[in-house]
Amino acid sequence: MKEYQLKDVKASFVKAAVFTVIMALLGGAGMFVVAKHKQHISYTAERFVVISHPITTQTATSASPITNTDQQMMLTYEEIANDPMVAKAARKHLTKSQRKEYSADQISQDLDAKAKPQSLALRLKVTTNSPKNAAALVNAAAEGLKETLPKIQPGAGNVKLLAKATEDNVELNKSTNVKKYTAAGLALGGLVGIVISFVVITWRRVLK
Repeated sequence: MKEYQLKDVKASFVKAAVFTVIMALLGGAGMFVVAKHKQHISYTAERFVVISHPITTQTATSASPITNTDQQMMLTYEEIANDPMVAKAARKHLTKSQRKEYSADQISQDLDAKAKPQSLALRLKVTTNSPKNAAALVNAAAEGLKETLPKIQPGAGNVKLLAKATEDNVELNKSTNVKKYTAAGLALGGLVGIVISFVVITWRRVLK
């Protein structure tokens, strides 16, 4: 049986380590490219509106306070806010260039209204391909709701618009986590490098 010196074994493992690092880097780079290609970036803007009736001495002392009634109506207001009629009204508040880009149907698809539990607040959210458009659309939707709600639901509470959405406070959404993909590529590439190195060392030193 052939004997091997320590320096020979050491040299083999150094080469294996270098090969493993190279494979890990290649795997990480490959997965980084794949993740970048698959990644879709969008922006979400939100604005809150409060819908309520004014509280008077009479309503405050009645058996069924008007606030409770307004809270019970919030789910109805949520459905109305998601109605295409609101999207049509919202479109009128966009600039001419934005109206060319967004139809009422598209606005209706991008808009999501959700009532906050046990409150009189309704959250409007719009997700688009740019922070400017997201903010403009959600602000327009709030204006559209304020105009449309009294027509659809007579006797509804007053719609009070809270702070406008701006480009600075939109949320960035990434469909693919590039860091996770890259880390997975590094790990997979390193594992492949280790396996190949082990097979090559075994073949050269033991089987051959």
